[in-house]
Parts: sequence; C-alpha cells; structure tokens
Amino acid sequence: MLTKIPKKGLNAVLIVSILGFGTSYNLPTAYAEETVTQVSQTTNTLAKLEIEGIKLDKDFSAEINQYSATVENETNSIQLLAEGSNESSIISINDKNITSGTAEEYALQTGQNIFLITVKDSSTNLTNTYTLTVNRKQNSNNQLKNLNLSTGKLSPAFSSSVTEYNVQLPNAAQTLTVLPTAIEKTAVVEVNGAEVTEKGVPVNIPVGKSDILVVVTAENGAKLRYTIHVERQDSTSGKGTDSAQPGSSGSTQSGSGGSTQAGNNGSAQAGNIGSTQKGNFGSAPTGNSGSTQLGSFGSGKSGSGTVTQTGNSFSGQGSTMNQSVAAQQGASGTVEKTSNATLSKLSVSTGTWDSSFNSSEYTYHIAVSSDTKTVTINPTVSYSNSEITIEGGTSKTIQLDEDNKTVISVRVTYDDTDRKTYVLVFDRAES
Repeated sequence: MLTKIPKKGLNAVLIVSILGFGTSYNLPTAYAEETVTQVSQTTNTLAKLEIEGIKLDKDFSAEINQYSATVENETNSIQLLAEGSNESSIISINDKNITSGTAEEYALQTGQNIFLITVKDSSTNLTNTYTLTVNRKQNSNNQLKNLNLSTGKLSPAFSSSVTEYNVQLPNAAQTLTVLPTAIEKTAVVEVNGAEVTEKGVPVNIPVGKSDILVVVTAENGAKLRYTIHVERQDSTSGKGTDSAQPGSSGSTQSGSGGSTQAGNNGSAQAGNIGSTQKGNFGSAPTGNSGSTQLGSFGSGKSGSGTVTQTGNSFSGQGSTMNQSVAAQQGASGTVEKTSNATLSKLSVSTGTWDSSFNSSEYTYHIAVSSDTKTVTINPTVSYSNSEITIEGGTSKTIQLDEDNKTVISVRVTYDDTDRKTYVLVFDRAES
C-alpha cells in the first residue's frame, strides 16, 4: 500500500538518506518564490441605481451607463437612489453631491428629465458618468371645467362630459361673450378659432340658427370639441314680430271716444286689423276720406307693408295729421345690421354636403369615405379685406380626427366687431 508522504517529510527523509552517504556531498539550497498579484478595486462605479416604484428600461449593471424610464403625467416627482461600489467613492447627481445608498426626491417636468450621475474615485479623481432619462408623459386632459355665457342659458346644464348644448337668445342679443375654462392649465381653449382670454371671446350672433365651436387642446395635442347650437329670434317672426298682428306697434289704432268708424263703409273687411284705423273722436263725418283712411282699402289682407294713418278730427274740423309707418320689424322696430364677414363661396376637396352653400347659413354636414384622412377647404370671402382662419390657422388642408366626426371652424373677420364663423362637420363612414 502506497502512502503519500508530505512534502516536508519527504525532504527530511532525503536529507537523512544523503547524510548516510557521508559528508562529502554539498546540497544546494532550494528556494520557493511565491508571486502575489494585487488586484486594485474599482471605486468609480455604481453598485445600484433605482427609482422607487418605477422600473428602468433594463436591469442595472455597473458596466452599462445609459438608462431610461417613463412615468405618467400624474407623477410629478421621483425618489432616486444611487449607491457606489466603494464607500469612499463620491457620487453627485446633476452636480450636487448625494449620500450613497440614500434615496432623494427630484421634481419632474413634462417631457424629458435628464439625470447625470457621476461617480468619482477619491484617491485617483477618476470619474465615471451614468445617464438616466425619465420621460414624464404630457397631460391628456382636454375637458372643460365650466362654460359661461354673457347671456342665455345652456340646455342641458353644463357638464364636462357633455359636448352638445342649445341656447335660445332674443333678437336684441346681437353678440354673445363665451368664457370657457379648462380643467388643466396646460390645455389651450379656443372659441371659433380665437384663443380664450380672461375676458372670454365675443361672438357675433346672426339671426336664426348658428353654431359656436369651443375646442380644447390638451398638452399632448388631443382635442375635444364642445358645440353650442344658438338660435336667435328673428325680428319678423315669433312674439309680436308680424306687422299685421293685432296690437302690433304702429299698425292698429284704437279710439277712445265718440263714434267709431271703419273707413269707407262697406269696403273695409273686418279682418283687416293691421291696416284699419279705429276711433275718430267727436263729430267727424262718416266716410269722410279726410278723417279715416284704410291702410289697404277694402283689401282685407293682413300685413300690408305701409300703413297710412289719419289723425282724429276734433269737433267736426277738417284738419288732419298724416304719418307713415314703413317696414317695421316687430314691436321693437329694430333693424338688423348687415354683416360683411361672410363667404361668397365655400368648397372642400372631397365629400357630399347635406345642403348647398349659402353665405347666410353657418353650419354644414359633409359625408366622407372611411379612408379619408385629410380634406382641403377652399373659402372665398365676400369682401377682399376680410381675413380667414381655419381652425385658428392659415393652412387649408386639415387632418381629420380618428373618430367618425370632425368639426372644423372657418372664421371670417371683417373688422374687430364684425366676425362670423362657418362650421363644417365631417361625418366619416364606418369602415
């Protein structure tokens, strides 16, 4: 059986054996040199890089120097921890020294936030830099907090999630100031293409039906449109607006005493209330053409354009007073101002209109195919010194929204007080 003899024991046996041969042998001395390699420890790297509750785009490694992370817009700050590989290393973030291994809070702005993390070797002053990019998403809120009008009442009552409203205005309301407020301060709000100020945006309201378009653009570019359908009463219809209606101003006079006559006896119709004058005082003779006139002699029609009145004759005297009431608009007698901020023509590159264009009509629906991505709008002003803005800008080619309905405003400005907005609603067919 072989037994392994330790090296030192073997040497001793050899020496004893050799000594047994005599002292005439010289033994060389053997030396065992041990080589020691000293590995210097790197002290300018990170051992850990973390954002509390947020995952980096890749697992951390001391040899990888570029990292990124994405957070929602609601995240306005992060807790960032950087730990060095050696306790003696000096760490700074964006040129500010930090405590290794201790998380610190950093505010985030919308978009890119870059953090330069530098690790310095205290003995050699060698540095190593890591870059962390944190992307904070832009705000996507494009809703209104409220929608105020200088006159009139929204129907239904305002709600951030409701985008269609109706409002009834009297004929006297020629302008309406609209003041919408967005929920988020980062959103931009426009009324008929004009950016909203703290005083709101005044809008000229034509007689009849028209639309006011409120567009809210979120910080990330997402748009939300609110539409106010306005109906302003026509002065020639509705309450007290027909000049031939009983009791309308300047069309029917009633006497207060004496014998009442009806003009030329037998020729005036009883229904001709709008033009027959009643109530001659005193002893004015019957049928006297100098005392009582009919607006429409014997015609019996209502609503004659011009009514000629004859004053009352007192005590049988023949003196009269003539006056003419012409082309009155309703009981108020106001005359609608003519706007110069109109279009003479309006066409689009594609689509089928719900009705032919009319310069006094302000809202149109246009059907387009499901694959239509853009449309080009070609407006022509009635007066050459008018200005046109489409969606608040000068480009005539507009990108349609992804949904099936896109509302586009075409605003015509003649002067500071004369503006009109045409609204085009593009209805895309379902694919």
